[in-house]
Amino acid sequence: MFDVVMLVISLVIGMGIFRAPATVAQRSGSETLFYLAWIAGGVIAICGALAFADIGRRMPVTGAYYRIFATAYHPVVAFAVNVIILVSNAASAAGVAIIGAEYLASWLPGVHTSITATSMIIALYGLNLLGLRTSATVQNVLIGIKIAMLLCIISALFVIDSSAGIVVATSPHDTGLWESFGLALIAVSFTYGGYQSTINFGGEITNSTKKMPLAIVLGVLIITLIYLLANLAYVHVLGFDQLAHSTSIAAMVVDRLFGPAGSTILSAVLVISVFGYINVAMLSNPRVIDAMSEDGVLPAGLSSTSGGFRHGSLIAFTFLSVACVYLGESFEKILNYTIFIDAIGLACGAISIYWLGGQRIRPHIHFAVGVFVLSCVFTAVNIFLFDTQAAVYGMGLFAVVIGAGIVMYRITPR
Repeated sequence: MFDVVMLVISLVIGMGIFRAPATVAQRSGSETLFYLAWIAGGVIAICGALAFADIGRRMPVTGAYYRIFATAYHPVVAFAVNVIILVSNAASAAGVAIIGAEYLASWLPGVHTSITATSMIIALYGLNLLGLRTSATVQNVLIGIKIAMLLCIISALFVIDSSAGIVVATSPHDTGLWESFGLALIAVSFTYGGYQSTINFGGEITNSTKKMPLAIVLGVLIITLIYLLANLAYVHVLGFDQLAHSTSIAAMVVDRLFGPAGSTILSAVLVISVFGYINVAMLSNPRVIDAMSEDGVLPAGLSSTSGGFRHGSLIAFTFLSVACVYLGESFEKILNYTIFIDAIGLACGAISIYWLGGQRIRPHIHFAVGVFVLSCVFTAVNIFLFDTQAAVYGMGLFAVVIGAGIVMYRITPR
């Protein structure tokens, strides 16, 4: 149970909480809206956790995030949604690896950051070849260190006087209430995302129908509490106006706590966070590739087995991540277009509970699914209204991938 809860936390807490609060503060324009956005994000995440926990209980299989779309809709739809997510996750892993390489640059003079980032990805590929047990143990250590840093930031609530915050001149906020809250909630929502990927491990968790639902809900509750306390600490130490006009907010708080040594400590923790992010991506995404290759929408060789573990899908995701390191900018653009599709995909994933069968759906699950789906629609509408190009390109990308899925489905033996 401890491992699964830590897995949930690892899938959600990335590097966003060390930077996103500044974006949320800037978009919200007021302290009240700022906290409302984070509270709303937490409520939505808890509703999503309840929905996907019940889905995981009904479909306790490896690669379930693909399986639910294939079962409820069609393998081609599942292919399109999951390919976009895989590309997005690989590009994210590559981007985070480059950030880690930049932090290590001063320790590795003369080594290009792309080489360092590639080495990090390949090293974690080797770790995952050792199996889920070893990878999960290492992941527990990595996320534990990251949580310790967040607890240090939270401790600033009690050890630093709020008057230490720097006062800066405020700039007029020229967006309406709806737009401000909507844009702030988009930034908040993506710091809470990732817990749904826990269902990909359903076939490998002992007694998964009981453990996994409880672990998902418990993990999201812990994350919500940590996020709310961390944001209270940011505002307490920096002041809301300074928070809205800063970028290295975690570094500023840690410097107040530890003085000159703070930046070194934070750099070390961020490098560890990079390893944790890439490792959990290596844990989750290959299991989706496995499920897709078994269904015939990807080549069967990707689920090849050797020595008791599947390595084809792990090699495929590693290769895709390394490719993203060198293709950089074009994949960053693709990421902008996947946000819209991701919101729609999450809504469709939650609704799939009504097509999966099993025990009668309990009333509170109906309520949770309703709230979560409405929040996804709200996010999609906001993206369409305020970043129409990303929404249109996202739909175009989805149509192209659907076409590729139809071709793969027809030519690949199942």
